[in-house]
Amino acid sequence: MDHLFVETSKAQHAAAAVAGLIMLPLGLVSLAMGLSGGGIASIAIGAMMLGTFGGVVWLTRRATARSVRYFSSEGLERNDRTWLPWTDLERVVHQIREVDGEKKLWRTEIRFRGGRSAWLVPLRVRNRREVSDFLATLPCEHVEEKV
Repeated sequence: MDHLFVETSKAQHAAAAVAGLIMLPLGLVSLAMGLSGGGIASIAIGAMMLGTFGGVVWLTRRATARSVRYFSSEGLERNDRTWLPWTDLERVVHQIREVDGEKKLWRTEIRFRGGRSAWLVPLRVRNRREVSDFLATLPCEHVEEKV
């Protein structure tokens, strides 16, 4: 195997952009109205909208940076260009959530020595079957963890 690239969906980025188009102008206008004499409620609403959007952007960027860019025979590379060699591999953890009594895969975390890890978020991976088949071949402990 030369490289197995993880093909990701851009839907989350598009949703964050749409949220920004709505929340940023409304938050800024509300904040400006509050600062120009509109009262503390307008300031609070504007600050909450801007803070919420900032949180969404932070979470999206964090998940993208820690996600796997590609696998190779020597290791994997995350989107933040961090190289993690298979010689440091400890385990694959499938993080599960129960929804209406049914198990749902929330995230797969590939853990390495030194507390380093790489993520695979199943809703973002377009070639999920191919990536899943590759993960099953990794020579380490595979566990499920409820989150």
